[in-house]
Amino acid sequence: MTRPTQATISAAALRHNLSRARVWAEGARVWAVVKANAYGHGLSSALRGFSAADGLALIEFDHAQRLREAGWRGPVLMLEGAFEPPDVDAAAALGLELAVHCEQQLRWLEDWRGRGALAVHLKFNSGMNRLGFSPDAFRVAHARLRALSRVLRVSTMAHFADADLPGGADHALEFFQRASEGIEAECSLANSAALIDVPSSRRDWVRPGIVLYGASPFAARSARALGLRAAMRLASRLIGVQQLQAG
Repeated sequence: MTRPTQATISAAALRHNLSRARVWAEGARVWAVVKANAYGHGLSSALRGFSAADGLALIEFDHAQRLREAGWRGPVLMLEGAFEPPDVDAAAALGLELAVHCEQQLRWLEDWRGRGALAVHLKFNSGMNRLGFSPDAFRVAHARLRALSRVLRVSTMAHFADADLPGGADHALEFFQRASEGIEAECSLANSAALIDVPSSRRDWVRPGIVLYGASPFAARSARALGLRAAMRLASRLIGVQQLQAG
């Protein structure tokens, strides 16, 4: 007999949570984030639950290939972009869109001599200080990408460190707005917390992650209060009981 513990994934709950995200998005298109094997829920479950998403976003190239092999034909965004030059070829072959967050990735695209063409998402470091171009480098990087004949489209993106706190995204939004002034491009900023609480961050695309799986991004507001449904149910049974003296 196998171990009596089972995780059950509800595609219906995933669909419900995506529909909640669409309400908050107010017409913006939705990248459903499925990184880390769909937050541990499994790519196959995510494909069933997020079939109505406008695009899927993740980090792992092998998982992106699995999405294509499983029949997903919509947009796929690689949130951390290429990790080495061959990834650019893989992205072109699979029809993936690449984040570009550093000078090295930019040079890989400038030196790329493979087949095909790519859409890219230029990432701005809005103060999270993890990935992205600084304000001074952002505009220059955008011009370099626009000059590449096989870059089909240059969108912009950023990420928030503190959108779950009141006013936590204000400085980052102002920072991004100044850096991107005059750049006409589709834009993706909102994570789960910003999607709910920062309407000005919704722009063309939103990138919810944790809310899609039924969890709240806020310490003081429950998933139930937000109208979300847990997508995973973990069940087991007792296999042994011990009677112990206190202490």
